[in-house]
Amino acid sequence: MKRTIIGVLGIAMLAVACTAGGGSSAVSAVDTGSGATHSPVTLNVWSFYSGHEFAQYQAVLSDFQAKYPWISIKHTPGKSDTDYLRAVNSNTAPDLAISPGPDNVAKFCSSGAYQDLNPFLQQDGMDVTTIIPPQALRYTSYQGDQCTLPVLSDAYGIYYNKDMFAAAHITSPPKTLSELETDAKKLTTFNPDGSIKVAGCDPLNGFYESTALYNGGYSQGQWYSAPQKSAFGTDPSWAKLLTWQKNFITDVYGPDGYAKLRDYLSTLGGPNSEWSSSHGFETGQLAMMMDGEWRTAFITTDKSNVNYETAPFPVMDGITGLYGAGQIGGDVIGIPTGAPHPAEAWLLLKYLATDTGAEEKLAETLGNVPTTYESLKDPKLLATPHFKTFLDIFANPKSGFKPLTVIGDTDSTLWGNFLSDWEAGKVPDLQQGLNGVAQQIDQQFQLG
Repeated sequence: MKRTIIGVLGIAMLAVACTAGGGSSAVSAVDTGSGATHSPVTLNVWSFYSGHEFAQYQAVLSDFQAKYPWISIKHTPGKSDTDYLRAVNSNTAPDLAISPGPDNVAKFCSSGAYQDLNPFLQQDGMDVTTIIPPQALRYTSYQGDQCTLPVLSDAYGIYYNKDMFAAAHITSPPKTLSELETDAKKLTTFNPDGSIKVAGCDPLNGFYESTALYNGGYSQGQWYSAPQKSAFGTDPSWAKLLTWQKNFITDVYGPDGYAKLRDYLSTLGGPNSEWSSSHGFETGQLAMMMDGEWRTAFITTDKSNVNYETAPFPVMDGITGLYGAGQIGGDVIGIPTGAPHPAEAWLLLKYLATDTGAEEKLAETLGNVPTTYESLKDPKLLATPHFKTFLDIFANPKSGFKPLTVIGDTDSTLWGNFLSDWEAGKVPDLQQGLNGVAQQIDQQFQLG
């Protein structure tokens, strides 16, 4: 399940801030009561899901329909946060919107694009802190506005090929970034023409899920030194991380390592190979990688025979106390302002986010971490060693997501653009470049 959100939503959000109120729809929803009217209604649910995951999600929606037979559901796949905002602005909002990550939660809450769920929770006498762990609640609200709830989460760790480890006489997974580099060099093999045959590990920001490595969770990188003040230019951990990356590429793959890694991804089938059976790790062309818990389900679905293990991802040298934690953050679900049937939408949102059976079924079929205390006890999930690694990462109190801000994923987009330039050799002065991206992010806040 892909979790990175990339897109510029600033223009759409300006319109939302001017047109979306958020209050009246929520009040009318509360007025109808938790039972809602039993007149037949159809809920329009938009989500980012596609392919076999879309079909798996449908099964849980069918369970809801069996419980509330007067409610029909029209589930539309392949939607993005940009689609949700455009729909709010044009008064064509769906009843529910499911995003693949929390990047834009603060935007949705602060602008009124999504309705505050606190009135619904109060109406039903629900204390979500007793149902949902704090690590998931932290990325679903902004300044007290609980405009979304989590429905499944992700945790990032390392996958490694046990057969390749044994052949290279590596007895345990790396715990530090220097160990990752050492092991990757042992595991990498080249074709006669010098191109990569098997990559020990690909550290490029744009490779599969490697992006998560550069969000600070494994190097204690600060995104902000103060509210709306970027720390990319002042926190030395960022320069240290990117210097490590540059050294890794040249040490493992040679002075032309960047070009080799770009060509290597092409031989796998490009970025889309991440979501197909030609995935480099599943075909034995990649020895180690950063990925989320959902890969365990993909490996099974794709019928890959890779002999693998999972572990927490390595951390920057010198901060080994952080080992065992990682980036977490997954689906968030909200009721857009202007939703035609907010009361019924709340029934479905509450079911997906808090019902133990629904959470367990979604987690088992999609291969994601559930987000309620009870569903985290699911014996089927706990009994799978590959998957339990990610349950432990999710439970680690040092795990988390980047700070949520009113500029949403704009900071991530600017950071990602800078990383691409850095990797391609287009940043001659690293510190100057970091100062520049910090200034760009600060300017986004000033633009409002």
